[in-house]
Amino acid sequence: MSRSARFRELLRTPPFVCMGAHDAVTAKLAEQAGAPAIYVSGFVASAIVAGAPDVGLLSQTEMFEHIRRICRVTSVPVFADADTGYGGVLDAARTISLWEEAGASVLHLEDQAVPKKCGHFAGKQLVSPEEMQQKLRAMLDARRDPNFFIVARTDSLAVTGLDDAIARLTGYAHVGADGLYVDAIESVEQMKQISDRLRPLGKPLLFNMVRSGKSPFLSLKEVYELGFDYALCPVEPMLAMHKAVKTMMERFMAEGCSTNAVADLLTPFEDFNEFVGLSEMVAREQSYAS
Repeated sequence: MSRSARFRELLRTPPFVCMGAHDAVTAKLAEQAGAPAIYVSGFVASAIVAGAPDVGLLSQTEMFEHIRRICRVTSVPVFADADTGYGGVLDAARTISLWEEAGASVLHLEDQAVPKKCGHFAGKQLVSPEEMQQKLRAMLDARRDPNFFIVARTDSLAVTGLDDAIARLTGYAHVGADGLYVDAIESVEQMKQISDRLRPLGKPLLFNMVRSGKSPFLSLKEVYELGFDYALCPVEPMLAMHKAVKTMMERFMAEGCSTNAVADLLTPFEDFNEFVGLSEMVAREQSYAS
């Protein structure tokens, strides 16, 4: 079974979470921890690749390469942010082709105008529902693997309100989007209304668990009980990395630049080599020695 088909199987037995991964190491860690799927965030990619905030700076091909590196090292389905499709309808069609080539199984396309922003930032602007529908149709036509899953995301909740968000996603469902996603939900009450009004469309609903301070902090069980089928945990691994490395570097510099001062913060060298597969690589190389 392909990874895309396996993602659709996950949706048959919800709930589940797509764990954020920002590089090959965190992708391997996510799979080792038991994550059934991995999520590649545009917010995270902008920080990791460009050292910049999520304000639409990363190019389509930069994101493609970032996704491909993650897909190479994991066997679970990869859900990859596609932002606005990086332009018009032809750009959106090329985006899904590249994401499939990279090895992803799922993407979400958002209805923000260029330049886009993180969904939890102020100052977002929207394209018309008609333009978004055109991009979705272009992606659907360009999709090679029928199991590849296309999620329509709306950022309209914070811009034009809940009713417009529901109306937009209803239209996106009607043109063939596989799943629906309102980003930057602000309350449990909004979650209840979204679920009540969108579930009759028969499309899986996605919730973003990011701890930005905007959305409710809920467990996966609570998210499911509110009518959402699956969730993203998108940036938390990168934020954990940032805090851990910051702590290690500050202590190292403050205590005489000695690794003894930070030894308790480090994975042992031998353990890390085992994690990345050194023993398997050595055994493989030796199998070719005469």
